[in-house]
Amino acid sequence: MFKYIKGLFAPEPEAAAPSNLILFTPTKTEWDTKTVIKLFDAGLGKLHVQPNREWRVGDYENFLKKVPKIYWPRIVLEEHHQLVLKHQLGGFQMYHSDRIPARWPKSASLSCKCHSYDEMRSLPKALNYVFLSPIFPSISKRDYVPQRTTREFQVIAERWRSEGGCPVYGLGGVTPQNAARVREMGLDGVAFIGSVWETSNPVKSFIEIENAWYGKSARKLKRKY
Repeated sequence: MFKYIKGLFAPEPEAAAPSNLILFTPTKTEWDTKTVIKLFDAGLGKLHVQPNREWRVGDYENFLKKVPKIYWPRIVLEEHHQLVLKHQLGGFQMYHSDRIPARWPKSASLSCKCHSYDEMRSLPKALNYVFLSPIFPSISKRDYVPQRTTREFQVIAERWRSEGGCPVYGLGGVTPQNAARVREMGLDGVAFIGSVWETSNPVKSFIEIENAWYGKSARKLKRKY
């Protein structure tokens, strides 16, 4: 009864932000499911769950049990693709050495991280989007810095698009202060880690990145964060 009454007064979730703003779970710092749910409630459109050395299949199952099913289509895994199919999750992030799983449904996205234009060109054509990194010096990884200039990233995006490539998102060091610069490079979206997880208010940080990317066309929120 208490849970039912509590549910009646629970704030209604925000509308989902566009899925070209992607949050990765960190690999070197702690993160928790409660914060993930708060982020989804605030409208996070897509979460990529990076591998955890201590996690097995059962740990992923337990994580999903704690997250409301309405948010499962926004979750992408980087291992155990069978869980994506079993639980109808949002997608699977491949490694360059991976093959596309047999009979993969169109409803589940496929993606991959890249560090160069040559890597992007070597990927299967069936991918829905790719990440190009690092765009800026990484917040979560020391000495992980860009190997290209802003202009070179812009040229890569232009050439990739002219060849019919899938959307490409900038990853690495993305913050509210530089997210708009990635858009100016011609990339289709941004992905971020440390600028959200390594702050005292991850939800607020995510919304600040969204506002920086979309400006006046950002979502109208029901609440202040």
